[in-house]
Amino acid sequence: MLSVIIPAYNEEKMIQTTADTVDRILSAASVPYEIVFVNDGSKDGTWQQIETAAEKNPHVNGLHFSRNFGKESAIFAGLANAEGDCCAVMDCDLQHPPEVLVSMYRLWEQGYEVVEG
Repeated sequence: MLSVIIPAYNEEKMIQTTADTVDRILSAASVPYEIVFVNDGSKDGTWQQIETAAEKNPHVNGLHFSRNFGKESAIFAGLANAEGDCCAVMDCDLQHPPEVLVSMYRLWEQGYEVVEG
């Protein structure tokens, strides 16, 4: 299973779009996955949007920081709580094309231990 770690700081408007996009791409490619959003102490409704996305999709999980600890801490927490056999980290704003997750996962299936993009 692929764990997609997504740090989020004040991303309330992107949570559902990101969850839906990643779900559509990975489901179409038959890639087993989970999405782990990490709310890094956002001051907007990011956490509520993560909870809503998790209610809609059982593949979505979330972690909630009490304050902003920074992107690196959010990534580390996501990795520490991931249940997948491999992990990918991407930004919540879809700056990183989520379609690449499929090709990265396929390389992992072929035996690559580290795939960077």
